[in-house]
Amino acid sequence: MILKSVMLRGLVMLGAVAMSGCGGGIDTAQPLPASFSVAHAMTTCLWQGPIGTAVGEVNEAYPDSGATYWSAQFKIPAGARVFLKGQFAYSRYMSFNSYQTNNAPAVALTDYQIAPDAGSTNPFVPGAARYAANRNYTVEIVPTAASGTATPNTLYANSEYGQTITVWYRVYVADKGSDATGGVGLPHLQVQQADGTILTDAQACSVLSPVQTAVVSQLLPAATYAALRDQSGLPAGFPAMSPSVWRAQYNTQFGLQCAFYGKCGGNPVRQVGYFANLDNAYVAAFISRAYGAVVVLQGRVPTTPRTFNDAATMSTGQLRYWSICSNEFYTQKATACLSDEQVPVDANGNYTIVVSRAADMPGNATAACGRGFITWSDAGDGAGHIDDGFLIMRNMLPSVVFPNAIQNTKTPGDESSVVGSYLPTITYMSTAAFETLGCKQGN
Repeated sequence: MILKSVMLRGLVMLGAVAMSGCGGGIDTAQPLPASFSVAHAMTTCLWQGPIGTAVGEVNEAYPDSGATYWSAQFKIPAGARVFLKGQFAYSRYMSFNSYQTNNAPAVALTDYQIAPDAGSTNPFVPGAARYAANRNYTVEIVPTAASGTATPNTLYANSEYGQTITVWYRVYVADKGSDATGGVGLPHLQVQQADGTILTDAQACSVLSPVQTAVVSQLLPAATYAALRDQSGLPAGFPAMSPSVWRAQYNTQFGLQCAFYGKCGGNPVRQVGYFANLDNAYVAAFISRAYGAVVVLQGRVPTTPRTFNDAATMSTGQLRYWSICSNEFYTQKATACLSDEQVPVDANGNYTIVVSRAADMPGNATAACGRGFITWSDAGDGAGHIDDGFLIMRNMLPSVVFPNAIQNTKTPGDESSVVGSYLPTITYMSTAAFETLGCKQGN
């Protein structure tokens, strides 16, 4: 059993939150619920992990440091019904995703779509009381696809009875003072057998025989990756370019063909692998120290609900959540991220983020100087190419009136025209050159 330190989570976020802006929401802190002081289990017989970037967590499938993930893999026997009974997390977001065998998401059931139990409140509905005491819900997991209109509070796996199904549970931006579960613990398992018998937790697990380790993301075979990455006659910074290019993520095959063979045309299907979240859309860019030790990102943060400081009411924004992460491409490990409430911005939501190794960090790449900083892994891609880097920007649940969301990209190459000023520019510099810029005006 792994327990995440509540104190550490609060200290990591505290300084950056004070600098953030341009988000909707009411930052009036609420009295902390008693459940925040409970040491909730971080694994159960059903839920494995946690998956994330904190010490002791499983770092795989390009996780976001603003989130924590749990996986479950099991089989539902014919005639059985499987339910999850839990409490809505004190957090920005929570969801369940089921997955196909290629690790691409099948179906998502998102917080605002879940009807609360009788007498309870769903705190994720705009305008809802985020600190409502009664916040229970019940979700059913059905192994097959929906037949016609989906039943409310149901996660479909698009598989069959008796077949292995995979589900991930996510919690993003747990409120200050809570643990990684958002202060409520993990959803409990309940199984109704064909004869009507109800089993819970460990007894229920005995029926489903869930895998007792976190689901492992599939890495490329080392020889395959070497053949892609180590092609002869290519620039030292390959597969990065200068200037670097942001590319919307469609599917694994297209992504590899585009990055390593330059085949970036056509109309690929958007079916992102790596246990992606259906509520997110992603753009990614390769970077390389061959072009400069310091990468400077300049762009604009969409508005989002501000929830970390225990906001009283759920609000809305252009997105539900936004972040940029630095990753090791081959190992799929995330190194560091900055999310919307952590990024120093000006009055218009504009930011400057510096990405470099800790040893190359400019002295003025600090919140005090009005800038964000993301660490670039010393391991590069994690496969021996220590100058490589891989950036991912996430957009979650865009408003229908926000045209610049990554979700609105349709064709490879349209990223700049669609995302506009919200797509950051990427500039290479030396540490010394960046330090000559001093602090941003007003800081």
